[in-house]
Amino acid sequence: MEEPSIEKYFLSTCLFTIDEFNEMYKSLSKEELKEIADNEYNEMDICVKIGSPFKNVHYTVGDGKKGKIKVNHDLYIKSKDFKVEVKYLKNWTAGNGGKCASKSWTEYQDDFDWLEDELKKNKGKRAFIIGWFNCVDKFSQLIQLGGTRGGRPLVDESRLVYFPFLQRASKPTYTKDLVYNYDCSYEEIKVKLKGRRRHCMNCIFLGNEHDKFHFAIYY
Repeated sequence: MEEPSIEKYFLSTCLFTIDEFNEMYKSLSKEELKEIADNEYNEMDICVKIGSPFKNVHYTVGDGKKGKIKVNHDLYIKSKDFKVEVKYLKNWTAGNGGKCASKSWTEYQDDFDWLEDELKKNKGKRAFIIGWFNCVDKFSQLIQLGGTRGGRPLVDESRLVYFPFLQRASKPTYTKDLVYNYDCSYEEIKVKLKGRRRHCMNCIFLGNEHDKFHFAIYY
């Protein structure tokens, strides 16, 4: 009998986490929630939230690498051979007084590339999970989706493809014009990767307009 694949397990833990944050912060404004998101949470906190239901889970945040090969993973559940990369999104005040993503795009691309390679032989056993508080106006404030530098960059299509739960408010599309498509929440979406022949990657976006926290599970 075939065991449930990795997203089935993490779907429930992510939903419980969203419910927990909804209850904890139900009375807070977005501005108050952002203060908490910036100062009271980090990547390890999110790893523990989604990994705690599993027994014998191993946490290694800040993966080691040997060349371009990952040698550790943020979450490893040995009994099921589940390996998961986790990223927690937030932004910081930049030198010019604006906001910038706390991580460079390269860090996310590395994880997407790792998952793509792993899906060829370990589909159902590997995942990449991104989590963030719903406390800023635009998703593009948390992650670098622009193809150019400057205060009003156009969307880089090679990056946008990884986020099928975003939709364009206008064309041409600047990063600030991307909005959530909540109609596709909780549904499996194919990530339509372009370029060289690629293995099938799927995504589930978890959250609605009123939720305090969102997740995207890639598998």
